[in-house]
Amino acid sequence: MRVDGRRLREGRLARLQEAMRANDVEACLLFNPANVRYATGATTMTVYCLGSFVRCALVPAEGRPMLCEHPNSIHLFGDIEADVRPFHAWEFYDDPDAEAVIWAKETADAIRELGVTGDRVAIDKIAPVASRALEREGFEITESGNVTMDARAVKTLEEIELFRVNGRLTMDMLSAFEAALEPGVREWDLVAVSTDVLIRGGGEYLITRGVASGPNTNPWRQEATDRMIEAGDLVYIDTDMNGVEGYFYCVSRTLVCGDTDPTPEQRDTYRVARDWVLQMRELIRPGLGFRELAERAPKLPERFAAQRYETLMHSCGLEDEGPSVSYPDVGQPNPDRSIEPGMVVVAEAYFGEVGAPFGIKLGDELLITDDGAELLAPYPFAGAFL
Repeated sequence: MRVDGRRLREGRLARLQEAMRANDVEACLLFNPANVRYATGATTMTVYCLGSFVRCALVPAEGRPMLCEHPNSIHLFGDIEADVRPFHAWEFYDDPDAEAVIWAKETADAIRELGVTGDRVAIDKIAPVASRALEREGFEITESGNVTMDARAVKTLEEIELFRVNGRLTMDMLSAFEAALEPGVREWDLVAVSTDVLIRGGGEYLITRGVASGPNTNPWRQEATDRMIEAGDLVYIDTDMNGVEGYFYCVSRTLVCGDTDPTPEQRDTYRVARDWVLQMRELIRPGLGFRELAERAPKLPERFAAQRYETLMHSCGLEDEGPSVSYPDVGQPNPDRSIEPGMVVVAEAYFGEVGAPFGIKLGDELLITDDGAELLAPYPFAGAFL
């Protein structure tokens, strides 16, 4: 099914502006590429823009947004429902302060042109040199994080269809990964295999190279290396990919290389991890409060607590994002939130004892429906452990 681009853009903008009004925000100035895309539908040079200030979106609580685009990229966005103008950069110049003054003056004029009368503007991220220049123009800078999180928490119908498209792409990536796993292959090679499937399938990029094998599986958070995988090694992948139209997938699987059986210790840890994910799948339902989910979530055995994953559940959209649910022992930053239909969430966990020679990572991505949760990438658990 082909997603209607105009409906996709209009639906996301409507949610963002609704969240702005609910949070009493007249204007958002957005630099985060995911937020720019959400507000305008425009994306280019995403990885470059993650670390450089070369484009932004200016969004009023009512009316058309403004896309301030890299001058050499303006021609890409003639068909979007936004006022597209050149962005005046301050980075990469010998005198960034002077360039930021020009940028701030142009931005202040644009804010007034959009009909904003107040002196507060909500921003997701900004360089100090630009922040100072904008404040000298008379604006108070506030945080846009609650606004964008509220807007993006529940997906539109077009977004949901894109998640289903990317679920199929994720399945293809995991299948190719497993088929390529054999003794003698390097961790890098497996990243190349999954990336090849991603790009050929219309996806965009990985945010991590989340492949680890053997001793590299503990502690986790290690990215792929040139390590050559041996028979009997445990190998895990965290897909961490932005797929078609940039939608994010975070599915984790752990496999064993070759025809070697897992050890009893590996088999036991895997079963604990699998059972935890299965219980979370059953527990996550619409209407369940975040505080209640934290209290009812399956408990991690104490031996895995020191190296546990950061959250019990987090959301996915155009990036790895909130809202999320914390473990009960650290408290909830948003205890009054509830799981809603249209959310896309991930339940994932890492199971590895401190100093152990292996660890296991498992996780699944779920679409919250009116009566439950739909598993978006139902890749099977590894039969060797069961």
